[in-house]
Amino acid sequence: MFSGWNNIFKLAVTGLLIFLLASQIAKHQSNLLALKDISAGQFFLIAGIVIASLLINGSKLKILAGSYNIQLNTREIIGLSSITTSLNNFFFKAGSLFTSNYLKQRHEFSFMSFAGTQGADHLILFLINALCGLTISLALVFEQKEIFFPLVIFYFSAAVFLILVFSKTFNIQHRSNKFLNTLIRGINSLYRILKNKKLLCLLCGHNLLLVGLSALRLLLVCHVLNIEISFGYCLLFITLTPVISAIPIIHSDLGTRELAIGMYSQWLGMGFQAGMLATLLDRCFVLFWAILISLYYRNLFFSTKAAHIPKS
Repeated sequence: MFSGWNNIFKLAVTGLLIFLLASQIAKHQSNLLALKDISAGQFFLIAGIVIASLLINGSKLKILAGSYNIQLNTREIIGLSSITTSLNNFFFKAGSLFTSNYLKQRHEFSFMSFAGTQGADHLILFLINALCGLTISLALVFEQKEIFFPLVIFYFSAAVFLILVFSKTFNIQHRSNKFLNTLIRGINSLYRILKNKKLLCLLCGHNLLLVGLSALRLLLVCHVLNIEISFGYCLLFITLTPVISAIPIIHSDLGTRELAIGMYSQWLGMGFQAGMLATLLDRCFVLFWAILISLYYRNLFFSTKAAHIPKS
């Protein structure tokens, strides 16, 4: 009963946020007219960064699966990464659940193992984002921009907490809360990864590349919209994305991410519409190429069904 009401509440909050985003887009739609002047160079450079990010995500999946002696082919690496990105952009975990089901049916990769590795990877990504955010906000404070001091405290606190988690400071035990149990599975898998220094370094390198490419992509999108912004500010925006995705009271960050970055942009003095529209357009670019590649590898959608059909 509680679970049913919880889902209704999440759907209501998500629907409200999407409605608010739609109303803001309608209000500031004139700002999107700059899109008609996008050059071929800008379009394909952004496309290249999106595709590179999808390949890096696919490489991460290959590495994590490989740690369980599961070998993925090129079709699976690129296709599953694109499908996961496409579906996750609409509903949290939809793409991850598809990939988990595929790997279970085709490679006997258990759901618990997959969920644990994904949770561990997210914790590593959180730490990298916290350290990047702390570095940028500290640099901006030293430039006599005291407005960033609260960010220094926020990122420092997040980094210290995550470092304590990495160093096994906390006594992690089973909890009745579903969200906490997901976190605990991720932490336990993280401890397994920490024993494999090569795997840890590979995941850190991949996630650092993803953060950098995401910030660069957002910077290019801002230039398309004629928004003057530094790479450092774009990096700060990107470091917020994993935090928004971890909010347990929404079913999708569609709307939430755009509105949150918009408010962040307003706080930085750039205007609400700048951050909101840039984040929205960035999502559109990612979805366009992810869906296009997913359609090319659409046979993966039927692979799990084929796994149940006995050979004659």
